[in-house]
Amino acid sequence: MSSGSPDNVQNNAEKNLLQRVAGGDQVAFGLIFERYRNRLFTYLVKVTKSRETSEEIVLDVFLKIWTGRELIKEIANFEAFIFRVAHNKAIDFLRTLQTKPEVQKQVWEKMEIISNDATDDKIIQKETAQNIETAVKNLSPQRRKVYLLSREEGLSYDQIARRLHISSNTVRNHVSASLEFIRNFINKNMIFIF
Repeated sequence: MSSGSPDNVQNNAEKNLLQRVAGGDQVAFGLIFERYRNRLFTYLVKVTKSRETSEEIVLDVFLKIWTGRELIKEIANFEAFIFRVAHNKAIDFLRTLQTKPEVQKQVWEKMEIISNDATDDKIIQKETAQNIETAVKNLSPQRRKVYLLSREEGLSYDQIARRLHISSNTVRNHVSASLEFIRNFINKNMIFIF
C-alpha cells in the first residue's frame, strides 16, 4: 500500500465495504447504496425518461446486488458492473414498452423533458441515438420495416400484420429479434462516461 492518493484511499475503502457486503453486512450495503443510488438514478432517468421507473430500477439493481452478494468479490470493477446491470435493466424496460403499446403511450405522456447542458449528457444522448440508428439500419429490410412501423408509427402487431400481409406472430418475432439485435449492438458499442 504505497500510495495514499485520495483515489486509492477511496478505492481501498470501497473494496473493504464490498468485502463486508459479501459477508452479509447490511450497514456496509447501506453505504454502497448511498454511494451509488443518486448517480444510478440520474443515469437511468436519462435512459428511461421516467423518474418512477428509474427509482424502481435502482431498487431492483440493489436487490440483485444484495441477493448475489457472495459473488461481489469476483467483480473486478464494481462501478462498471453496477452501471452495466442498471443499463441492462433499463433496456429490458424499454423492450417491455415495445411489446405493450398502451404502457408505452402512458410513459411517453408522462415523460419529463430533461434539459441538461452538461457535455457528458449531450455526448451520451448523441451516441445512443447514433447507435440505435446504426443498429436499425443494420436490420434486414423486413425487420427494419416492422420495427419502424411499431416504433415510429406506433402500430399494433395486428395492424402491422394486416399492412404487410404477414401473421401477428411473425410481426412479434421480428420486433423481438430487432430489439434483441439493437440491445446487443448498443451493449457492444456504447462508451459510458461517468
